Amino acid sequence: MDMNQYDIEMMESNQHDCPNVRKGIHLLYRLMQAVNEQSDGWCYWVVPSKAANRLMKLLRTAGNVWYDTHGTIDDAELKAAITPIKAMVTRQKRIQARYGNTFEFDVEAALREAN
Repeated sequence: MDMNQYDIEMMESNQHDCPNVRKGIHLLYRLMQAVNEQSDGWCYWVVPSKAANRLMKLLRTAGNVWYDTHGTIDDAELKAAITPIKAMVTRQKRIQARYGNTFEFDVEAALREAN
């Protein structure tokens, strides 16, 4: 289930008990920002949101992401949900370079930033 920019911004502003939920939400938020800065925007470039679909579904299992959440996701679930995003970033760097464009996003840095 895709999330729009407002959904993601709302999640980022809420409190979430589980550190992995916070990491996943922050990663999604930073990815959305990177897409908005380097393309036509999150709502127009479907490749990143498609890669993040597994993460978006996983985050919804922690509770209603429009509010503070108390559910948890484990390390393995988070890692599995992040894998398609990492693959997309790697592919898009290569694809965009062929057209004289760039796409830069550091998944690990976004995860480290999460509080």
